[in-house]
Amino acid sequence: MRQFPGYRRIRGAAAACLIGVLVVGGLSLLPAAAQTPSAPALAPAPAPIVVPGKTCLVLSGGGARGLAHIGALQALQQLRVPIDCIAGTSMGAIIGGLYAEGVSVDVLRSQVSGMDWASVLSSRPAREGLAFRRKRADEQMPGGIEFGLSDHGQVQFPNAAVNTTQLEQVLTNLTLPALTVRDFNDLPIPFRAVATNMVTGKKVILQQGVLATALRASMSVPGVFPPTEFGGALLGDGGLVDNLPVDVARDMGAQHVVAINIGTPLASRESLDNIVGLTSQMINILIEQNIRAQIATLKPGDVLISPDLGDLSSLDFQAGDRAIKIGYDAVMAARAQLEPLALPPAQYAQWRDAFARRAQSLVAQLQFNAPLAGVEVRGLSAGIDQTLKARLEQKPGEPLQFDKVRTDVDRLFGSGDFSRVDYRLVSGRRGQVLEYRLQDKPWGPNYLRFGLGLYTDLRNQSRFSLQLSQRRPWLNSLGGEWRNDLQIGWRNRWMSELYQPITRGGWLFVSPYLDLDARPVDVYSGNNPVLRYRLTTQRVGLDLGVPLGDYGELRAGLSRANIYGTYLLGAPPLNNSSALLREGGMRLLVLADRLDHAYFPRKGWSGRGELFFARTALGSDANYDRIDLSGQDVASFGRHTVEVAARVASFRDRAGLLNLDYLSLGGFDALGGYREGQLIGNYLIYGRIGYRYELVTPGLFGGAAYLGLAYERGNTWAQRAQVSLSDLRSSTSVYLGTDTPLGPVYFGLGKAPGQKVNFYLTLGRP
Repeated sequence: MRQFPGYRRIRGAAAACLIGVLVVGGLSLLPAAAQTPSAPALAPAPAPIVVPGKTCLVLSGGGARGLAHIGALQALQQLRVPIDCIAGTSMGAIIGGLYAEGVSVDVLRSQVSGMDWASVLSSRPAREGLAFRRKRADEQMPGGIEFGLSDHGQVQFPNAAVNTTQLEQVLTNLTLPALTVRDFNDLPIPFRAVATNMVTGKKVILQQGVLATALRASMSVPGVFPPTEFGGALLGDGGLVDNLPVDVARDMGAQHVVAINIGTPLASRESLDNIVGLTSQMINILIEQNIRAQIATLKPGDVLISPDLGDLSSLDFQAGDRAIKIGYDAVMAARAQLEPLALPPAQYAQWRDAFARRAQSLVAQLQFNAPLAGVEVRGLSAGIDQTLKARLEQKPGEPLQFDKVRTDVDRLFGSGDFSRVDYRLVSGRRGQVLEYRLQDKPWGPNYLRFGLGLYTDLRNQSRFSLQLSQRRPWLNSLGGEWRNDLQIGWRNRWMSELYQPITRGGWLFVSPYLDLDARPVDVYSGNNPVLRYRLTTQRVGLDLGVPLGDYGELRAGLSRANIYGTYLLGAPPLNNSSALLREGGMRLLVLADRLDHAYFPRKGWSGRGELFFARTALGSDANYDRIDLSGQDVASFGRHTVEVAARVASFRDRAGLLNLDYLSLGGFDALGGYREGQLIGNYLIYGRIGYRYELVTPGLFGGAAYLGLAYERGNTWAQRAQVSLSDLRSSTSVYLGTDTPLGPVYFGLGKAPGQKVNFYLTLGRP
C-alpha cells in the first residue's frame, strides 16, 4: 500500500484503516491535497444542485449490523439516487457521517474486511503503544480488571466495559478532511447525528462541533462504551431515544426520506432464561418502540428498507462482507420504489461532480505545509499540561505531521493514565493550533488490579497465589509515580517503587525501591527433591535511569540486601538450620520490549541484560559478579508464529561463597521436560525454538486459542570449568494456550530423555 508525504505506515489495525481511507480513490481526497500542497487554490465549491423534492437518507443504529449501510449506499449510487442530507444514529451515524464528509463507498467497503475490530474495540491499547512501565506491569500481572480507589478510601469502578480511545483515533483519522469543520451543514452533504443526554434522558441532535466526537457520542452504548462529553453534556447512544431519526431528516428540510432500518430484532423466548438475555431484550424493546414511532411518520413517497440480516448480531464485525451484501440486495429489491427519486444519468453525474468538488474544498482548508501556530494540551492541570507538552513529538512552528501526531496520541493513551485522548485543529490569531484533548480516568487517582496465579504438574507440585497491584500516577507535575505489588501464597512478596522523572521532558529519572521476597526452593538429586529451604530476600536500592522511548529503559544503581536461607526439609549444608548472606553492590540493567503481546506475541522482540557487582566495600560479605542476558524474537505468517529465545547467566563467586539464590531451569518455557527448578547451578545456558498455530482468532473480548510446540536445549553447572555446549540437555513440549480475562492459561506436557512425561497447567503468572 502506498503512502503520501507526511505520513508513515502506522502499525496496528486502526492505522491500517486510516491509510486505506486516505490512499484508495473515490471521494476520500486527503491524499490529493497532501501530495500536491503547492497546487493552486481550488475554485469555490459549487452549490448543491437543486432538484425538486429534497431527499434525505436516514440510517439506524445496530452495531455490526450497521455495516449493511455501506451496501445500501452502493446500491443508491447505482440507482442514481442523490442524497441531499443524512441523519444517523450510532453505527448509522458513523457510516453516514463519513459518507457526508466525502469518503467513498469503495473506500468504506475496502476497510471493513481488513479492519481488526477486535483491536479497535479492545478495552486496552495495542501493546506496542504502551509506555514501557505499563508493559512491565502487563507482564507481571496479566489479566484482571482495573478499578480505582479514591484518596478517601472509596472504591470506584470503570464506567464502561470497553475503552474507546482506539476507536476514537480511527474516527479522528477517518474524519481528517473535516478536521476544521464545526458546522455539519458545511460538509459536502449536510449531516446530523443523534445522541442521548444521559442526565436528562432527552434526545440531542448533533449538528455542530468536532465530527469525530459527534460520531463517537452517537454510539456510546451505556455500560459497554463510556459516555462522551460533548458541548457540556454527557451523551450516550442515540438509539435509546431515536434509532431511526426520520423526524431529524424532516427538520433538515427533507421532502422525501429513504430510511434504512437495521435494528436488532427482539429475541426469542428461549434466549430469555438469563439476566444477560433479559437485559438485552429490555434495551431492544425500548429501541424497537422508538423505531416504530418514527416509521409511523413516514409519508407517501418515502421509502423504508429493512435488510433481512437474520441472526447477525451487533458484535458480528467479522461478517462485514455478508452484511454489506445484504444491505445492497435490500436496496436493489426496492428499486421500483426508489425510481421516482432517481436522476437521469447526466444530471446524476453532475450531482456527483458537485459533491466531489465540495469534498475537495474541505481538504484545501487543511494547511499541511503551514507551520502550526501552537501545540497545546488541554483538560488537565497547568503543571501536568506543560510536562506532557514538553514530551510531544509534534512541535509548534513545524508543519502538521500526522506520523508525529499518531505517535503522541499512542504514547498519551499508552501511559494508562487517561480515559480519553484525541486531538483537533482550531483557528488561532496567528494560524492553526493543534490541541490534544485529554481526560483523567474518573475512577482514580489510585489504580488497583487483582490477579491470580496457579501452577500444577498434576502430580505433587502445585502453587497458588493472589496478587494485588496498586499504582498512583502523577504524584507531582513532573509525573512521579508510586507503585506497589503484593503477592500472597506459595510466594510472598512486596515490591514498592517510586518512579520520579527529574526533568519535564522525562529523559532522566530516579527510582528508590524496596523489595521483600520469600519463596521455597527445592534442591534435586536426579529426579527427586532432597532438600527444601525458604529463600528470603530483603533488598533496598536506588536507581538512576534513562527511558529508551517506548522500547525500554536503562538503569544504573546501588542496592543492599540481606538474603536468608532457612532449611525446611532435608539435611542442610554444614549442619546449619539457616544461612545469611549480606549483599551490597552496583547494578547495570537494560530492558527492552517490542512484543505485541506479553504471553502470546505474534511479532516483535524483547531483551534483558543485567550486570551486578557485589563488593565488600559496599557492604557485601564477599566479592562476586552476576551476569544475566536474555532475548526473544517473534515473527508470524498468517496463523503461524515462530519464536526463538535464548538466555545465558553466571554467578562468579570469588570467595567460595555458598550461593543461596541459584540459577535454575525446569518447568514451562524453561526445559519443560524437567520439573520446575530441577536443574540449578551458578552457570546457565538455554535456548528455545517454538512454533504456535492460532486455533481460534481473537474476538472483541479476547478468547484466542493456540496449539504450540517447542524444542529446548539448556543446562546449569556449578563450576565454570564444567560449562560445555556438548553437555546441553534437550526437551520437547506441546501445549494448548488461551488468553482469558484472568490471564494466560496453558495446558501441556514436556518430555526429556531419561525423564518421565512432565504435565503442567498454569493460569496467570504463578
